[in-house]
Amino acid sequence: MNINTDLTVAGMTGRQGLIVYLTNVSEQFKLRYYGDIVYFSKKFRYCIMYIDGDDQATIDEIRALPFVERIELSVTDQLDLTSEHIEQQVSDLALSAEQELEKRQNGSEDKLQ
Repeated sequence: MNINTDLTVAGMTGRQGLIVYLTNVSEQFKLRYYGDIVYFSKKFRYCIMYIDGDDQATIDEIRALPFVERIELSVTDQLDLTSEHIEQQVSDLALSAEQELEKRQNGSEDKLQ
């Protein structure tokens, strides 16, 4: 389950996150026409913005702008945030941590002998 699924169930439009890398940071304000800018880094010359749905035409328009270097699609929609998945990840991490501790303890015991 992800946020766009929840929005669709509620009857709202889903959002697509974009990471837009810029060649000229002074023109970033022009991206506001296409969607909502939520973060802008002057130092690293990129901004994070949201557009409505999976609108490929809008992405192509942004990509064609002369001050846009490249665009990456956000992967937050692909994250599995269900409690079962998170619990499985935590148990897998705990198991690997226990195995690593066992390995270190066995290594230190071998050095003592």
